[in-house]
Amino acid sequence: MKRMNRKKIREILNKNKEEVEILVMGWVRTRRDSKGGFSFLEINDGSCFKNLQVIVDHNIDSFELNSGKLHTGSCARVIGKLVQSPGKGQSVELQAKIVEVYGEADPDHYPLQKKHHSFEFLREIAHLRPRTNTFGAVMRVRNRLSYSIHNFFQERGFLYLHTPIITTNDCEGAGEMFQVTTLNSDSLRGIDGEVDYSQDFFGEKTGLTVSGQLEGEV
Repeated sequence: MKRMNRKKIREILNKNKEEVEILVMGWVRTRRDSKGGFSFLEINDGSCFKNLQVIVDHNIDSFELNSGKLHTGSCARVIGKLVQSPGKGQSVELQAKIVEVYGEADPDHYPLQKKHHSFEFLREIAHLRPRTNTFGAVMRVRNRLSYSIHNFFQERGFLYLHTPIITTNDCEGAGEMFQVTTLNSDSLRGIDGEVDYSQDFFGEKTGLTVSGQLEGEV
């Protein structure tokens, strides 16, 4: 079998051009089965907001093998023919020839379904919330802002420094620091009430820095 290069959905939708055979990989956002012997999948790979519609004929061998695994949240690999779509909402669609599921998602337990989810709920599934449109939008905005700021200073000869996150210094007495320790301070206090930090991971009292000013000035 010849090796195929995966194409990102963003590239496919931007080109809007028919292709005889392409490979896409991503997560199933939705699945809808029709009585005509077809399934309509919406697949997203994170490269853009829009999904790619995949038409799967129930008669292909790989569908029979993977039908029970193709649920919302599952990770799939699809090879097929890219054609102009007669339906509304998309310019092209993928007619699947081969469908493989790399990672299953139990529909009874996978929390992200096709409905509105509150921020309170998304806080409980921090490892999955980047798949939502809201967090995807926030991350794209932050990415663009960060890139523009870095680019502005790089073009003017500035250097980007990674200053220490954990430090023993309280920068200009900025306030109480968040302590970082591997010790249970209460159980290790001596008779005088002091903690022996020589037994700690860093060998002395440390905390999260409140500023990178010291290293920046040096």
